[in-house]
Amino acid sequence: MKEYHYILPKDKRELNFLSAYRHETENYVKAEKIKLHQFFHHLNSSQAMCLNFFYPLIVEHQLSLVLKVLNLPDEQIEEAAFEHILPGGEKTNFDFYMKLKSGKEILFEIKYMEKGFGKSTSCETLERQYQNVYREMLTGKIRSGVDELEALGKNYQLLRNIAHLEWGDERLLVNICPGQNLKLHKEYKNVMDKIVVPELHKNIRMVTWESLLERMNDQLEEHPSFSNKLEKHYKEFEEKYLQVQ
Repeated sequence: MKEYHYILPKDKRELNFLSAYRHETENYVKAEKIKLHQFFHHLNSSQAMCLNFFYPLIVEHQLSLVLKVLNLPDEQIEEAAFEHILPGGEKTNFDFYMKLKSGKEILFEIKYMEKGFGKSTSCETLERQYQNVYREMLTGKIRSGVDELEALGKNYQLLRNIAHLEWGDERLLVNICPGQNLKLHKEYKNVMDKIVVPELHKNIRMVTWESLLERMNDQLEEHPSFSNKLEKHYKEFEEKYLQVQ
């Protein structure tokens, strides 16, 4: 069997958790029965990246730092979860989820080296899903003159996520990807500029990993009482994920 330098043996996939919090993260995944993706043992797994970024903050009771870097400093977190499915018949799985005490919900879509947000490959399945589920969920959210079914097929994951947004400020969709993943940025820009109505833009963000990590490190430096372990962890995070871009 051919070996690839970016793929761990499947029985060593726990090595994809960064060293400082590896044991805690592995135990958490087992305790919460989080289903790891088929290719989690790949070093470029975005699911591993998501767990490596958010879970140490949960362990250290510093998840509120994420709210600060997202400019939501006055909010408090009531609930947080990985691989979260919102209530209802539609089964979209969000990589990370926060519910705030104010009632606001933050839905995170995590990307790393993916070549796109994901398209639909089955015309028959897509049309059935559109008629039975997404047509109603997307009502008023797509610009006039846009063929909704065609747009959904070409931008399936993005529009499926956007379909869950509401007109007020109750839900915020945060897409995170590397600044140098130009394909993702181009796809996102096209959806925002040509497909989604401007009134919904305030509820959708694209954040780069680089800017998120920079702001996170600023917060850690401003508060020396925070765990030194966290600071070392995010240095390792940067070395693993962002210095190879």
